[in-house]
Amino acid sequence: MMSPLKALLSILSLFVVLAIVAVVYPDGGIQIGDKTFRYPKLTDIFVKANSDSTADSAAVDPEEAIRQMMEATKRKEFAAYTDSLKYYEDFFKNARTRIDVPNDDPTWFDRFFLHLQLAELDSSMVHIVHYGDSQLEEDRISATIREDLQTEFGGAGPGMMPPIMTVPSQTTSHYNEGALQRYILFGPKEEEASHNRYGPLAQFADLNGSAVISIKKRDDRKNAFPHVGGYNTVKVLAGKRGNLKLRLVYARTFVEEIPEDADSATAAKPPKRTIKNVEAEAPTVETFNKLKVYTWKLPDTTSSAKIYLSGNTEIYAVSADGAYGVAVDNVAMRGSSGTIFHRIDTELLSEAYKAMNVRLIIMEYGGNLVPGTNKSNVEWTRKLITRQIQAIQKANPDADIIFFGPADMAKQVDGSWKTYPGLALTIKTLREVALDNGVAFWDMHRVMGGNGSMIKWVQKEPALGFTDHIHFTRRGAAYMADLFSSTLRMYYDYFQFRDRHKIDDNKLNELRDYADSLKNADTLKLDSAKTDSTATAAPAAQQAPEGNP
Repeated sequence: MMSPLKALLSILSLFVVLAIVAVVYPDGGIQIGDKTFRYPKLTDIFVKANSDSTADSAAVDPEEAIRQMMEATKRKEFAAYTDSLKYYEDFFKNARTRIDVPNDDPTWFDRFFLHLQLAELDSSMVHIVHYGDSQLEEDRISATIREDLQTEFGGAGPGMMPPIMTVPSQTTSHYNEGALQRYILFGPKEEEASHNRYGPLAQFADLNGSAVISIKKRDDRKNAFPHVGGYNTVKVLAGKRGNLKLRLVYARTFVEEIPEDADSATAAKPPKRTIKNVEAEAPTVETFNKLKVYTWKLPDTTSSAKIYLSGNTEIYAVSADGAYGVAVDNVAMRGSSGTIFHRIDTELLSEAYKAMNVRLIIMEYGGNLVPGTNKSNVEWTRKLITRQIQAIQKANPDADIIFFGPADMAKQVDGSWKTYPGLALTIKTLREVALDNGVAFWDMHRVMGGNGSMIKWVQKEPALGFTDHIHFTRRGAAYMADLFSSTLRMYYDYFQFRDRHKIDDNKLNELRDYADSLKNADTLKLDSAKTDSTATAAPAAQQAPEGNP
């Protein structure tokens, strides 16, 4: 589509050419045979018409005609966009599943979406770290978000996992054995380390000797989460201190080659596939100030790998990903309120985020704050959560952050289940803290339907909530995750809509002004109609008494 400026210049150029022809053309015309060809002079074109009406006496200014034509073209174009714009912005303002974004700016996700689009072009992985409390255990919620996004943007594998996993995952079998000692920041004091080098998962394993870590797609859930298997990039995040030797053994599929001179019957058979455990070539090593990242790029995909380790160092995470696309890292912290990030070594955390290309961080906390939150201590909550958000922002200023507020929670009061009284205040405070710090907020309580919704989720068949009226079932967690993914996709569709039609910020503001002008015009018409109706009805009302006895 030609831009308005180019159209204007083209039309003006045409007028200039016509004007030059009018000036140089002979007054008497050009005689060819018995015919005379004449061309009107400028005075004939722009002369004012003689008329008794002053309204009709003004000649049409060519520039004004061009302006009117351009305005008509613009109105036609804007009318086509306005309906779509209204559809999106109505959702962003009114939908129950909407995301509250800083400054009510629906373009807030643009930076993140650009990274997702670039992932395929530069063969990179974009990581989303999903931190949360026990609602995330077993890879609940995260697994469905991961599957939805990998279907949309590419990618494979479960992402980052701790070297020692104490709660089984519903997507990936994970076990370890050997000289590994686990330390966590979100548990009992006796499980904490004597330093703050915890890395991106708020935990690590101390290696002193030899050990093995195995990861494999769950065999008992072959049809569930198809993208979580089939990874071909494996990483180990380890401390720079000490020493570490690594080797990787993985299950590789070999396809039998069919000879070129094979008969037709042999050629028609499907090639035989054999799976063998093979050792990968040595990993590449990327060294930071406090971190070393070991990476294997496998020649094909696998859903089973074993990492053999020996030495003396700290292991912060292992990661299994695809060649490009998106990864979602599940980081469940049972009993945590997410108040530990300011205690993690900032430099180490920053290096890990950079090494894994972390571009979105989800903080799903608040449920463990609800029972004790009241007006007397809510300011303490505000300051503490603010400190956590700012600690992550300091470690990774290039990532966007979304805070998931707590879901509906109920407890028994006089024999009946009722929503916790401190839930509304907790959500209000968390939303304010998020938006004040440039962080988006997704209200799971509102998404569920508000107070009492967890009671309904528990009563559904099959149940979406456990009988404790706090946690989701696997089905409920998947449903909540699908709602988030669908909502995020609306923002991505809006991003694509603007990109497809070259709608930048200036044009977006023009479209909004145009929509407002239409709305104001409709309001004026309605007010005028009401005024006319009142004026017409008034005399009748005044005359009615005159007809009475």
